[in-house]
Amino acid sequence: MSRRDEIIDVALRLFAEQGYQATTITQIEAAAGLSPGAGGLYRHIGSKRELLVAAFDRVIDSRRAAQQAPGIAEPADPRTAISIAGRAFLGYVAADRDLYRLVLRGGADLPVDLTDLYQRLFQPGFDEVAGWLTQLAAGRRDFDAAAVAAVALSSLCYFAISEFTYGCPPGDIAQERFLAAWTDGLLAQLGARP
Repeated sequence: MSRRDEIIDVALRLFAEQGYQATTITQIEAAAGLSPGAGGLYRHIGSKRELLVAAFDRVIDSRRAAQQAPGIAEPADPRTAISIAGRAFLGYVAADRDLYRLVLRGGADLPVDLTDLYQRLFQPGFDEVAGWLTQLAAGRRDFDAAAVAAVALSSLCYFAISEFTYGCPPGDIAQERFLAAWTDGLLAQLGARP
């Protein structure tokens, strides 16, 4: 990991904890092990806003790389495939926890175009899952893959966000139990036997 990446990580963590507006360059420098107020941060990045944009871009690039990486063979059993997909999505959210916390904490106050961020960061995932669900639905014309994908991914997001925001999952349901019910719900939508 480069020094620039370390600084971006520190900045994103502080932005998530304190809010973007409340976090100062001096605080970021101190937390990153640079001399506070000496301007050392500017050798690695041009501004506080650039730190924020770099953090978002890094997550977007990481997601694109993961989508393009050769995957393992997809299980023939839809239940297993859906369960693996749910766990993978929760893993993405967990890996990007500070980004989610930041957007939830003060999205409207961030100096970025949130619509553009959504289109670049989140919409591709919804589109990919909708395409995958269409394949699993085996050509059913009455199947609304985009709506089912939106409901499925939104429920996973809320589960993860509830855990790191409130310290407990929704309904105090353990992750394994939630994923089992989530998988059964998707199988039912697909017309498969849960």
